[in-house]
Formats: sequence, structure tokens, C-alpha cells
Amino acid sequence: MIPVLIIPILTKPELLYALLDSINYPVGHLVVIDNGGCVDTSELTEHADKWCREITHLPLPTNLGVAAAWNLGIKLTPHAPWWMVSNFDVTFGGNALEMFDHMTRRDRVTLSHDSPEWCCFTVGDEVVAKVGLFDEGFYPAYFEDWDYRDRCNAAELPVRYTDIRVGHANSSTLSHFPHRNDISWPSNEAYYRDKVARADRSEGRWSITRRRANSWD
Repeated sequence: MIPVLIIPILTKPELLYALLDSINYPVGHLVVIDNGGCVDTSELTEHADKWCREITHLPLPTNLGVAAAWNLGIKLTPHAPWWMVSNFDVTFGGNALEMFDHMTRRDRVTLSHDSPEWCCFTVGDEVVAKVGLFDEGFYPAYFEDWDYRDRCNAAELPVRYTDIRVGHANSSTLSHFPHRNDISWPSNEAYYRDKVARADRSEGRWSITRRRANSWD
């Protein structure tokens, strides 16, 4: 069983419903972080209740961003041994979910074989205990995964690259915010490069200045 499946979404709920229709393996707790307030709860339940034992849908008034959404999903389910995190525009074919279940360990991050690998991954509770949560200074998206990879490597905890394939409609959200991403991408890259240069392996922090400057609202 997948203990917890965390899925943030900002736009295009039809892609989330397609993901849920593709689930073919038991999920203990589905947590949907609805950053765009675009998901219908009853429709979500209709698509998810076959395989998901518990469903939490959080429609939010503003976009928390990717790192904060991932963190919130973990904080809402603190007793899980590990968490699966997925983009909303992924689909699970074959035995991908079962393979994740079998390959995941509590002391490592396990990545998919799609592009990018972090479109679907698992993270164990021992990793979170040692490395911490994702840096919410990366807003609203991109480079939070590279930062976490670097922090895992520094903590000598393995990031496992696998041959688990999932279907991924890459960058589905960007079509709604291309000009805003032209601002936030280089800002997040500069923040990442600065952390690397300073050997900063911390969780960082949420910044109101970066939140406003990089806004996709």
C-alpha cells in the first residue's frame, strides 16, 4: 500500500481526475492540495474512492507553491512511514505504484524514471527527520527538488534513481502562466545557485519578499 499520496494542483482538474482513474493499487490516504481552488470535491471522491481509503481535499484561497504544498501534505500525515508525491498531470500505468511500494525505503528518496524524475517520487520519514522539509523559499515552483537532492547527498542519504515509468504531461501548468514563469524561474535559479555557493543545506524559509516578487496570482 502507498501510505500517503500527496498531489498539489493549480489548474486543469481534468488531468487530476485522469491520474486518479489510473490508480490501480491501494492508497491509504490521498491528500490533494488544491492551490487553485479548481477541484470539485464530489468529482474528486468519485474518481478516487475505488483505491483510496481516506481522501483529504484542501481548496486554498491562494497558491502556496510546490514546496509548501509538499510540506503541508507531510505535516498533515506525520505518522506515515513514507510519502509519495506526484504532479497532478501524471498517470500510473502497469505496476508503477506497486514498484514504488516495493522499492521505497524510509531512509531514502526514490525517484521515477520519467522526465523530470521528481514528477513522482517517494520520501521516507527518516529522510525528513534528518534532512528536514522542502525549502519554501523556492516559489512557486522549480529548483526545490535540486535543493533537496543536494541536501540528501550532504546528509549521506541515498537518492535512488529507478526504472519506474509513469506517464507525465510535462509543464501542464505553465501554459497558464508563461510570463510569470519568465520572472520566477531565474529568481529561483539564482536562489538555488546562491545556496550552493554558500553550502547552505538548510530548509531555508518562506520569504514574503520572494513570495510577492515571484507571484503567479
